[in-house]
Amino acid sequence: MGRKVLVAVELAEQVAGEVLGKAAELCGEDDEVTVVHVVDPASIAYSADPTMTGKLFQNAYETTMANARRMLEHIVESHKLPNVTCHVGYGRVAHEVHEMLKEGSYDCLMIGSHGWSGWQRLLGSKAASLVHGVPVDTWIFRVSEKPESE
Repeated sequence: MGRKVLVAVELAEQVAGEVLGKAAELCGEDDEVTVVHVVDPASIAYSADPTMTGKLFQNAYETTMANARRMLEHIVESHKLPNVTCHVGYGRVAHEVHEMLKEGSYDCLMIGSHGWSGWQRLLGSKAASLVHGVPVDTWIFRVSEKPESE
């Protein structure tokens, strides 16, 4: 039996594609791969009208989660990963990924990093927060800062 690999991605197609491409190179036929994207609650809260309550907020949440799942599946389809499943979570990215790693008994984590420095680094990095305290071996792949079309 191969490894259980968790690949955490953002939904920018080029960036996720780079991470998934590296994962495809490194994962074998026997590996079990889960690709996860975590929707940050702020993405819904900041895009929502502050007067939204109850059913309206629930509809916004359900739409956001369904769209994220559709986008993730679309991105994953174009990569030849063995035994792959997709998962969309909701919450703080580092916390949700760490919980998945523990509960799913994963062997390793693969993520992308823009490699920011200076003032950009001061504002925070999801990759840095993911790596802090991660309970498994972790592969960090350097990804493009800007889409190739720019």
